[in-house]
Amino acid sequence: MFKIIDNNLEEVLLVFLLSLMSVLIGVQIVMRYVVGESLTWSEELARYCFIWATYIGVSYAVKVGAHIRVDAVTNMLPVSTRRYVNLFSYFMFIVFAALVMKEGYALTAKIFSFGQESSALGLPMGYVYMAPTVGFGLVVFRILQKMFEEVQMIRKGDQA
Repeated sequence: MFKIIDNNLEEVLLVFLLSLMSVLIGVQIVMRYVVGESLTWSEELARYCFIWATYIGVSYAVKVGAHIRVDAVTNMLPVSTRRYVNLFSYFMFIVFAALVMKEGYALTAKIFSFGQESSALGLPMGYVYMAPTVGFGLVVFRILQKMFEEVQMIRKGDQA
């Protein structure tokens, strides 16, 4: 069960959030131009789905190795050295992600303590502000997985 969750967590969340966002926007269009009325909450919920999808997408990009990086110099290095450089870059990414998580958590706690709610849904805004903390928490998890893979390759002496 853990392997299924590990392999599909971000994909399932992204499909759900982006599908919900698309349906909400489509319903809003129909309501405005066909019915002549507007839903007061659909745009707000679609916006929050987009925010969460963005941060979950960061984790997904780490998982599949889709983040942009400059590797012109590292490609000139021997494979064994390249693996250590990759470990260092993963470590730096974890430091960045941890800072985002720390500040995101502080902001989320502050928003929850203020009791701020969204205008149309009445949803506590802390849930919206929690997206960077959760998303970058998943990033740290995925980077640790990548680092573990790199260490295994170094131990094997794999040159691929």
